[in-house]
Amino acid sequence: MRGCIPKCQLMPKIFQSTAIIVIAIKVSEIFLGQSAAALVGLLGGAGITLGLLLKDIVYDWFCTVIIYSDGLYREGDWVSVSGLQGFVQIMSIGFRTTTLHVYQWGSIVKMPNSRMITGIVENWSQNPGEELKWGISLTLKIDGISAKQTARICDAIREMPPSIPGLSKEMIVRFSKIENNARVINIVAFVNDDNLYFDAEKNLNLAILEMLEQEGIDFLYVDLRTDPENYKQSQKAANN
Repeated sequence: MRGCIPKCQLMPKIFQSTAIIVIAIKVSEIFLGQSAAALVGLLGGAGITLGLLLKDIVYDWFCTVIIYSDGLYREGDWVSVSGLQGFVQIMSIGFRTTTLHVYQWGSIVKMPNSRMITGIVENWSQNPGEELKWGISLTLKIDGISAKQTARICDAIREMPPSIPGLSKEMIVRFSKIENNARVINIVAFVNDDNLYFDAEKNLNLAILEMLEQEGIDFLYVDLRTDPENYKQSQKAANN
């Protein structure tokens, strides 16, 4: 039943647009004293020019149909959109544009539906299973620790989820490689309560730092990062 809601929302917009076109033709008949066929013939000469002017509008209309029919997103969904930073909430889906609330800045953006189709939209509100799972991806990079200490750190991280509200019990902790003298540990945790995402992220980071402190690891040699791309860019800038 839930899947038919977007299509039900689209139908009134289609009928509304059709009604506007029909009314416009009838009004033209009255004022111009011509039949609908004559009116279409009158506009035929300007059809190419009008088509070029309206092609983007018509394309956005078709993209709206795709958004609803394929269920790409719904009003209220949390998504990430290429070109926009951070979380974005779908406020409304119009016939030509989608209204977005950019959480990080508290601003409203109206995005053409054609861009929502051709760009990359990650829907965080649509989950592959019954349980909500929003990922937290961390990379822990530590210099100069032993194999036993590395294994102990991995085991300690795996035991953290039950003590952190909002975290799912499922967690991936992988000792992936040795980079120069550093041990690189990849961590993927999952949040099962969207209201606790940022709290869970903060508490997980604090728990990892507290565990490293107990291990007696010098923080100057710890690299805890959540955005590898920005890290790479900053490293290149520092080297230059």
